[in-house]
Amino acid sequence: MRKKDWTDSAVSQLYVGGKMFKTKKLDLESGGTLLAVMNIADCESMNLNPSDRIRLSWDEDEIVVILDSSKKLVNIGEIGVSEDVWGNFELPDRVHVFPARKPKSLAYIRKRLFGEPLKKNEIETIVTDLIENRLSSVEATYFVASAYVQRFSPEEEETLTKAIINQGKILKFDRKPVLNKHCIGGVPGNRTTPIVIPIVAAAGYLIPKTSSRAITSPAGTADVIEIIMNVEMSAEEMKAIAEKTGAAMVWGGSVDLAPADDKLLKIRYPLKLDPLPLLVASVLAKKVAEGSDTVLIDVPIGRKVKTLDEATKLGERFIELGKRLGLKIRSVITDGSQPIGRGIGPSLEIRDVLEVLQGKGPEDLKEKSVILAGHLLEMAGEKRPFKLAQELLESGKAWKKMKEIIEAQGGDPNLSMDDIPIGHFNWDYVASADIEHLVYNSNTVAQIAREAGAPGVKGAGVYLHVPTGGSVGKGEKIITIYAEDETRLNCAISFLKENAPFMCKKTVIDQLV
Repeated sequence: MRKKDWTDSAVSQLYVGGKMFKTKKLDLESGGTLLAVMNIADCESMNLNPSDRIRLSWDEDEIVVILDSSKKLVNIGEIGVSEDVWGNFELPDRVHVFPARKPKSLAYIRKRLFGEPLKKNEIETIVTDLIENRLSSVEATYFVASAYVQRFSPEEEETLTKAIINQGKILKFDRKPVLNKHCIGGVPGNRTTPIVIPIVAAAGYLIPKTSSRAITSPAGTADVIEIIMNVEMSAEEMKAIAEKTGAAMVWGGSVDLAPADDKLLKIRYPLKLDPLPLLVASVLAKKVAEGSDTVLIDVPIGRKVKTLDEATKLGERFIELGKRLGLKIRSVITDGSQPIGRGIGPSLEIRDVLEVLQGKGPEDLKEKSVILAGHLLEMAGEKRPFKLAQELLESGKAWKKMKEIIEAQGGDPNLSMDDIPIGHFNWDYVASADIEHLVYNSNTVAQIAREAGAPGVKGAGVYLHVPTGGSVGKGEKIITIYAEDETRLNCAISFLKENAPFMCKKTVIDQLV
């Protein structure tokens, strides 16, 4: 960031007491944050503390960075800079270092943590500072955590959503409607998006979709789709593919449509923070940025929302905020108490998807995908939407459309199941007795998949041999765990043995020893 940018901000106010330091490039990635490190002795001499802001000045340029300290990483008289600094700015051998004020957004974040709602300009300032890397990950995390302290008001949600939208690009299409869908998540499997999209596109509608990577689950939609096609591209490339095929399936972090939201997603990931107010703002900001005007929201009752009343209120929040943003929203409440499909983990889930598109696969995944596609087609004005969705899937037209999308996004449209490898190491959990009406513990099953390495390891995960409500005989397979190394496999096995992955008539089944 150049001098003019910082001069226009309160962050740049200069105090007296600057010193000259020798610059040192550190092999340190700071996740986009502009970070510098000074020796503790220098920090003390300048009355500086970790997380303070300092201004680095040279010639006609300057930047403001976040300070950290060390006894050994840099010598006295040196200032170390992270890759996010030296990779983006041409620093000379020596720079002047001055204290600088912390951004105003920190006071606003603190205000919200104490339960006070924020004004429009305060939320906008926080989002701007976030996108300009003026906040550390810890500071930004406190903003996310404030949603747990006090629910965002409708006005705060609207302001946050618009602030996120205004910081990025917005796709514009010549034809309408532009359809879209989103599931709030929390259900293992449930990979309906890559089935719904080709069904809707096969009906002649436009449905460009960005998806996130996993936050709390063993796989996000982008984690799954990238196994068979490229999901990282520019907004312009995404638009061109959507106009050519009627659809696109892209990782939201690559297209710069709502970069502030992408930063918030990264912040939420380490502690698996997913507060519903930020979820609503995040989802609808992305839908507006994608150029959508008609959006279906899937709200499963299960992990994220526990009751019908909670699900109804959340669905209404989407509809209310959608109206303020000019979106036509329909919220559908679904059963999220059990996994959807058989595979849990990126490779296992995309196998389920391809099987369904080819006329096979898990019935529950197929049924839910058809229902969701039918709702979208009904919102678009189709008279027999659910029957049409079924016909497009069963006739193979949806699969044909999927192959077009795969090819347009750099994948092989003639791929086979053998092209989707799963973990080389596996372990079967078998029934110790005859079991009737098996009911899974979704949270436990999801965690087993994560212990095995999902979503980072694509071939890791869990395969459920018995559908929900099904029966199994003694000695028959119930679950197979897949991993890419024995250590991960053993971690998953140990977790399974300590936590019952399913129940029968609400009674925990004996575990293997």
